Amino acid sequence: MPKDQPKRLHVSNIPFRFRDPDLRAMFGKFGTILDVEIIFNERGSKRSASVCELVPSQQGFGFVTFGSAAEADKARESLNGTVVEGRKVEVCCFIRTLISPLQQ
Repeated sequence: MPKDQPKRLHVSNIPFRFRDPDLRAMFGKFGTILDVEIIFNERGSKRSASVCELVPSQQGFGFVTFGSAAEADKARESLNGTVVEGRKVEVCCFIRTLISPLQQ
């Protein structure tokens, strides 16, 4: 992949309290971020024992897209394996794989 093309990273084991701005702040010092996405469980979880309202729960992983592959590589090399709020964060290159109906 050319170093000047956007590159998406998969970030796993992030703290459950993290939201998009937290992930953006964590990765922002490494370059231009085009997109940040944290994955949530649509079923949600209860806010507290006394409240029956369901709120989306964060799944502990997300994606960060950098403006260039060089920036993404620098972030991955610097942050992979670091401990954030007691959780060892894993950062790797996101590779989309397509599964044909015959492979399922």
